[in-house]
Amino acid sequence: MSAEEHGIGTYPVGLLHDIKTHHLKQGLGWVIGWANAGKWRAVRNYFNGYLAEWHYPPDGVFMAHCGHGWSRRAALRRLGRNLVRDNLSFQELTRKK
Repeated sequence: MSAEEHGIGTYPVGLLHDIKTHHLKQGLGWVIGWANAGKWRAVRNYFNGYLAEWHYPPDGVFMAHCGHGWSRRAALRRLGRNLVRDNLSFQELTRKK
Protein backbone atom coordinates (compact mmCIF):
# COMPACT_ATOMS: atom_id res chain seq x y z
CA MET A 1 0.00 0.00 0.00
CA SER A 2 1.26 3.41 -0.85
CA ALA A 3 1.19 6.44 1.43
CA GLU A 4 -1.03 8.11 -1.16
CA GLU A 5 -3.86 5.60 -0.77
CA HIS A 6 -7.11 7.04 0.59
CA GLY A 7 -10.44 5.45 1.39
CA ILE A 8 -11.18 1.95 2.62
CA GLY A 9 -8.89 -0.86 1.58
CA THR A 10 -9.32 -4.61 1.94
CA TYR A 11 -6.52 -7.12 1.59
CA PRO A 12 -5.79 -10.75 2.47
CA VAL A 13 -3.67 -11.49 5.55
CA GLY A 14 -2.31 -14.59 7.24
CA LEU A 15 -3.53 -17.82 5.69
CA LEU A 16 -5.18 -16.22 2.65
CA HIS A 17 -2.08 -14.12 1.95
CA ASP A 18 0.13 -17.21 2.20
CA ILE A 19 -2.11 -19.11 -0.21
CA LYS A 20 -2.05 -16.20 -2.67
CA THR A 21 1.75 -15.84 -2.52
CA HIS A 22 2.45 -19.60 -2.41
CA HIS A 23 4.06 -19.45 1.06
CA LEU A 24 1.62 -21.78 2.80
CA LYS A 25 4.26 -24.22 4.06
CA GLN A 26 6.33 -21.43 5.61
CA GLY A 27 3.23 -19.80 7.16
CA LEU A 28 2.04 -23.03 8.73
CA GLY A 29 5.53 -23.47 10.16
CA TRP A 30 5.17 -20.10 11.85
CA VAL A 31 1.76 -21.07 13.22
CA ILE A 32 3.15 -24.28 14.71
CA GLY A 33 5.99 -22.31 16.31
CA TRP A 34 3.56 -19.79 17.79
CA ALA A 35 1.36 -22.57 19.14
CA ASN A 36 4.33 -24.32 20.75
CA ALA A 37 5.35 -21.01 22.35
CA GLY A 38 1.80 -20.42 23.63
CA LYS A 39 1.23 -17.33 21.46
CA TRP A 40 -2.44 -18.03 20.86
CA ARG A 41 -3.33 -14.50 19.77
CA ALA A 42 -0.81 -14.76 16.92
CA VAL A 43 -2.31 -18.13 15.92
CA ARG A 44 -5.83 -16.64 15.97
CA ASN A 45 -4.77 -13.59 13.95
CA TYR A 46 -3.22 -15.82 11.28
CA PHE A 47 -6.74 -17.00 10.45
CA ASN A 48 -8.30 -13.50 10.07
CA GLY A 49 -8.77 -13.89 6.30
CA TYR A 50 -9.18 -10.33 5.06
CA LEU A 51 -8.58 -7.00 6.80
CA ALA A 52 -10.46 -3.82 5.99
CA GLU A 53 -9.14 -0.48 7.17
CA TRP A 54 -9.90 3.13 6.48
CA HIS A 55 -6.79 4.97 5.30
CA TYR A 56 -6.66 8.56 6.57
CA PRO A 57 -10.15 8.88 8.12
CA PRO A 58 -11.52 12.44 8.39
CA ASP A 59 -10.78 14.55 11.45
CA GLY A 60 -13.15 13.78 14.31
CA VAL A 61 -13.65 10.13 13.34
CA PHE A 62 -12.13 7.76 15.88
CA MET A 63 -11.00 4.40 14.54
CA ALA A 64 -9.56 1.91 17.05
CA HIS A 65 -10.27 -1.36 15.22
CA CYS A 66 -10.07 -2.55 11.66
CA GLY A 67 -12.51 -5.07 10.20
CA HIS A 68 -11.67 -8.70 9.56
CA GLY A 69 -13.50 -11.64 8.04
CA TRP A 70 -13.25 -14.60 5.71
CA SER A 71 -14.53 -12.50 2.80
CA ARG A 72 -13.96 -8.90 1.74
CA ARG A 73 -17.64 -8.21 2.34
CA ALA A 74 -17.52 -9.61 5.88
CA ALA A 75 -14.42 -7.53 6.65
CA LEU A 76 -16.12 -4.35 5.39
CA ARG A 77 -19.24 -5.13 7.41
CA ARG A 78 -17.18 -5.62 10.58
CA LEU A 79 -15.29 -2.37 9.90
CA GLY A 80 -18.62 -0.55 9.67
CA ARG A 81 -19.82 -1.99 12.97
CA ASN A 82 -16.53 -1.07 14.65
CA LEU A 83 -16.67 2.50 13.33
CA VAL A 84 -20.20 2.99 14.64
CA ARG A 85 -19.36 1.46 18.02
CA ASP A 86 -16.14 3.48 18.40
CA ASN A 87 -17.85 6.78 17.56
CA LEU A 88 -21.08 6.55 19.59
CA SER A 89 -21.73 9.41 21.97
CA PHE A 90 -21.81 8.86 25.72
CA GLN A 91 -25.60 9.35 25.60
CA GLU A 92 -26.00 6.52 23.09
CA LEU A 93 -23.65 4.26 25.04
CA THR A 94 -25.67 4.67 28.26
CA ARG A 95 -29.08 4.32 26.58
CA LYS A 96 -30.98 1.18 27.53
CA LYS A 97 -31.97 -1.15 24.73
